[in-house]
Amino acid sequence: MLSESIVRIFNFFFVDHFPDVDLIIWLLPLSILWVLLIFSIASQLRIKYSWKVGYTRKLFHFMMFGTAGLFQFKWGIPGVFILGWAITGVLTFVLWKSAASTWFHVLARPSDAPYESRYIVYPYLATFAGGVVSNLFFVPEAVIAGYLVAGLGDAVGEPVGTRWGRHSYQVPSYGTGKAHYRSLEGSAAVWIACIISYLSVALLYNWDIHWIKLLTAATLATLTEAFSPHGWDNFTAQFFGTALAFYLLAG
Repeated sequence: MLSESIVRIFNFFFVDHFPDVDLIIWLLPLSILWVLLIFSIASQLRIKYSWKVGYTRKLFHFMMFGTAGLFQFKWGIPGVFILGWAITGVLTFVLWKSAASTWFHVLARPSDAPYESRYIVYPYLATFAGGVVSNLFFVPEAVIAGYLVAGLGDAVGEPVGTRWGRHSYQVPSYGTGKAHYRSLEGSAAVWIACIISYLSVALLYNWDIHWIKLLTAATLATLTEAFSPHGWDNFTAQFFGTALAFYLLAG
């Protein structure tokens, strides 16, 4: 039955991988401090140096995905759980304070108005779902590749598009009635970042490097990100980035 399958999946993922108390005691406070530090740095760059939201948002995005990859490599899924708790706690506070908090403006795009909070929550949920599903179906090495593809690829795409994007194309969006766009220049940056991400994981785990397969994986991952709905590419880029690493690259 479907309900029994869901219970088995829940037990396998959330119960079997629940962190040990000893790990929680020291890693959770450290993770919270790390998330606070990244928010603080991004906020200073936004206020003091007039960084655009496209830059500060993706700085936070890249650091969180990069940290998730490091935690998965070092402590496995339990480590990523703890990081997720830290992000959830800090982000809940930021959303509660809303526009009154300078940290809110690190993530809130003016172009998403009046739905700024919605497009902070959507990527958060997409990231969570992508991490869970990827870890359920694929090996940790491929999941780390997915983290890097989503983290580095998406992190460079928006800033490059913000700064140099001249050739835009519309992407799907739901619930706002507004048109959202990405750029060919941003997607080109995503493609390069995907190549670097896959190559890095291949070298880390001593996978045989087949350049045709690697370039194919990077191209398909870029197309996935390019046509993902606005606010939900953290799921699609992460999951399909992981799947491509598993089926095309993992040795």
